[in-house]
Amino acid sequence: MATTTSVPVTIPKDGSLTKATIKDIIGTFLTNEWPNIDPEKLIVTRNTGYANTNCVVERPKPKGGAHSEPLKVFLKIHGELDGDIEVFKHLVPNKLEEAQLCHDYAQSGLGAKVYGFFQTQDGSFGRVDEFLDARTLERADVEDENIRAGVARENAAFHTMSTQRKKNSVQSYYDTVTGELAKYHRMDKLKKLANEGGVNMDHLVDYDFVSRIRRVTDKLESIGGKKGWCIHDVQFMNTMVKNSPKQGESKIVLVDFEFVFQNYRAFDIGGHFLQKMFQWFDEESKIANCRPYTEEEKRHFCEEYAKQWNEKTGDSDTWEQVFMESELGFMLAITFEIHNMLCFMDQDDDKDPLNILGLNKLFEEFVNQYKKLELGS
Repeated sequence: MATTTSVPVTIPKDGSLTKATIKDIIGTFLTNEWPNIDPEKLIVTRNTGYANTNCVVERPKPKGGAHSEPLKVFLKIHGELDGDIEVFKHLVPNKLEEAQLCHDYAQSGLGAKVYGFFQTQDGSFGRVDEFLDARTLERADVEDENIRAGVARENAAFHTMSTQRKKNSVQSYYDTVTGELAKYHRMDKLKKLANEGGVNMDHLVDYDFVSRIRRVTDKLESIGGKKGWCIHDVQFMNTMVKNSPKQGESKIVLVDFEFVFQNYRAFDIGGHFLQKMFQWFDEESKIANCRPYTEEEKRHFCEEYAKQWNEKTGDSDTWEQVFMESELGFMLAITFEIHNMLCFMDQDDDKDPLNILGLNKLFEEFVNQYKKLELGS
């Protein structure tokens, strides 16, 4: 079980860490060799993301080469999530719960080992994790049937994972997101910001997402849509591909559990299919220049997912069942993205045309899918 350990260090507001501080944190959990290392000999690779500061920390190989503790670890300092995430605060895990999810995932033999979860004197939270020799999933990867199958199986394993976290009501998420989307419906400010950015998105702002989300979830219930621990933030950067997996070890590892709560499994599956078409951190276009998932690829993914789900749960789901659910989940994942981006626009007066073009692409995908599934007007 993950527990909080107090460490006698303070982290500056800008998130910067000295090598001595890094060594002291890691040495709190890896107590044999790490405390004796000269901190100036550490190699620290920093990466500051949307809300967190992440470091890969490497120590020199000891003389003779033998060592009982890892030479590389992953250090994560949790930042504060705000903005669009605030409305989901009652659903998302707190920092200790997130660490517990990572711990449980690792205990299942799938994720990175959690060496320790800590709180500093200034109140910051962080984790020391196993370093994964892996790269982020690329769009071309899922066109490889072996990697695609691995991603499918890993999602099914996560969705069915046994964890100590209390399950939320799935309806509580949909009550929240539809309430928020109702607030943005026909909002003149959003239309004005988009036009100032040089892109019209009046049709999106005037569109009634609320009633359509209800039709989608009603349909999911009618076909017996299953629920599980969904990640929600299923962008490709949060799926890792191991460079040299051990014999019998999964090549795929999922990371970043800040938004994990109970939802229809279809949300993550459909969201995975959706995310192939987008590259949210690109500075030239948010829309990826690649083909979307083909129907054949989706069906193969759903077949591999169903096999793993059934193995973990004892169910007898078919790929057809999972595929039908994913077609509906595709739209639920779209509305999650649209909500978050509209919230960002509203709060930060964002009028970046690339973001707005991305929003319009999401809207186009939703409308086309809704029409394809003949869910009504």
